[in-house]
Amino acid sequence: MATLAVSPITNKQRIMGGQVVFKPKGTNKYLKFGSVPSFEFTPNIQEVESWSAEFGDRRLIGTWGVTKDGTITMTVESWTELLHQALFMSNKAYVTQSAVSSGTLVVEDVAPGDIIRLPGINPTVTAIDDGETEDAVTLTADVHYTVHKTGFIEILALPEAWEADDAVVKYSLPAITEADKLLDLGLMSTSGIRGELVVIGVVADGNPGEEVEQTYWEVELRPSGAVASINTEGLHSATLTGRVFAVSGKSAGKSYGQVRGLEKIA
Repeated sequence: MATLAVSPITNKQRIMGGQVVFKPKGTNKYLKFGSVPSFEFTPNIQEVESWSAEFGDRRLIGTWGVTKDGTITMTVESWTELLHQALFMSNKAYVTQSAVSSGTLVVEDVAPGDIIRLPGINPTVTAIDDGETEDAVTLTADVHYTVHKTGFIEILALPEAWEADDAVVKYSLPAITEADKLLDLGLMSTSGIRGELVVIGVVADGNPGEEVEQTYWEVELRPSGAVASINTEGLHSATLTGRVFAVSGKSAGKSYGQVRGLEKIA
């Protein structure tokens, strides 16, 4: 067997998962991203080069990295409020709705197959009839029509006694406040979500590697591809990308972020 020049390194492999948390800019609390099966940081370096012709041909004698930035890419499988904000590029907001005790909506030229929508969510339909004050013909829920919590109503059929052109929907709506925490996001109302991003390494018992923590002081996250809305063949996942920004006020060499060992890396 050949004599080796140096001893091989045979114990520094790593299999590491991790937890990702995010602190939105302007707040002091961290939010969990949940299951993140992949997370990558890609440094981007632009160099100025120096070449010499004194060797009789052009030879590289120096390079200087003059532009430095980084990009985060991550896949997320936990459909939290935070992920929805990032994917639809919106600040967090919640649905508010005033209570309606006695509302009416007239459906003109009503016919089976018609789909209409009430001006609110989680409605209660008290009656759908032909609007007659005496001997009104009334539709029966789940026989002549269905109601969904979105406010959609579908007319399934009309009774034989129905002779009117129009139908009158009588309904009520509950009060909804921010305390109910029903998300109400504005589609692409921002350029992404911005804040501090922290990756805390987790090495399972029996797996190789030492845990490290990565902190990026300021990142703006936005979707990097299509956003899954309907797919019944597998778990929905989403991909995010983020530019990493330098900030002031940090210790020397740490304007973009820091990496700290949580265990000794010998």
